[in-house]
Amino acid sequence: MSKRFSCPCLTGWILVVASVAIPTGWLIAEAHGQADARASQKPGRNRLVRVVTVSQDGLSEKPGKAMLEATLARLEQASAFQPDIACLPEHFTRGDAEALPSPTAQRVGDWARKHACYVICPLHLRDGDRAYNSALLIDRKGQVIGRYDKIRPTESELKSGICPGAIDPPVFQTDFGVVGLQICFDVNWEEQWKALKQKGAEIVFFSSAYPAARQLSAHAWRQQCFVVSATMTRAASIYDITGDRIESSGKYRQWAGAVLPLGKRLFEIDFHTSKMHQIEKKYGSRVDIDWYHDDDLVTLASLDPNLTVEDLIREFELTPHSAYIQRAQKAQDAARPAGTGKGME
Repeated sequence: MSKRFSCPCLTGWILVVASVAIPTGWLIAEAHGQADARASQKPGRNRLVRVVTVSQDGLSEKPGKAMLEATLARLEQASAFQPDIACLPEHFTRGDAEALPSPTAQRVGDWARKHACYVICPLHLRDGDRAYNSALLIDRKGQVIGRYDKIRPTESELKSGICPGAIDPPVFQTDFGVVGLQICFDVNWEEQWKALKQKGAEIVFFSSAYPAARQLSAHAWRQQCFVVSATMTRAASIYDITGDRIESSGKYRQWAGAVLPLGKRLFEIDFHTSKMHQIEKKYGSRVDIDWYHDDDLVTLASLDPNLTVEDLIREFELTPHSAYIQRAQKAQDAARPAGTGKGME
């Protein structure tokens, strides 16, 4: 069963809140100071990434600026989580296609710069005489550093003039790791998700009109990567590498946040059961070990900024699940009689 990763809090204390008048300029300066400090922080060896996603469920503003500002108001609520990266829903302004430099991207970039946070900004882009259903990656300084064009528009999108993107999905390097992007109907083509994993994507951000819950859970499990969805309607969710849903938005909070340990790995219990017990005994609360008893699988994550799962793999001579399967297939192929074929890819 997947766990929520958070820091322990003190209990048994009484919190007293007093109302104090503070000049607005001080608050703005303080917010910018905190953002600048976060932007200049060097991450620990173990990458613990704070992600946020937003649902537009219940919003009824007019397309364009009104919808943009209403959605950013929800994103501003999520800023309390102090995210490293945030994801917005597909074509979230519902406005007309824009050429770069895009007014929407500039507005979202202002928010990203204020909070020293990457943002996935989906919109319709006009590129020459073509229009694309796209998602821009905006960095902590508010600059556009990446673009993904939806590879699989729906038939109705094609009829409305949306052009399909290049067939090979790109990945993008951030200061915490490699991310990939997908948009809505893309969920139906597994080869795109597999390609992102092969290129090193550790988190795939999925901007969509709807949750696609079963499909996203399956992609997270099959590719063993984190998946973060942002939706126009219903729940926006965050999925573990096992396919379990870690967090979701809902009636009482229209955004979701989670801390993702990007080094988390999956292992077969073969050769690993006693080693995992040894790790638990030695490292205690510095690690998180989840047992999937009915699958004969176990996951290992480090919650210590300066202890990585790779450190533990070397120390205890562990073999991650994917490497174990490849090793087993190689041994099977070597033992198989000549002319009977090799293992399947």
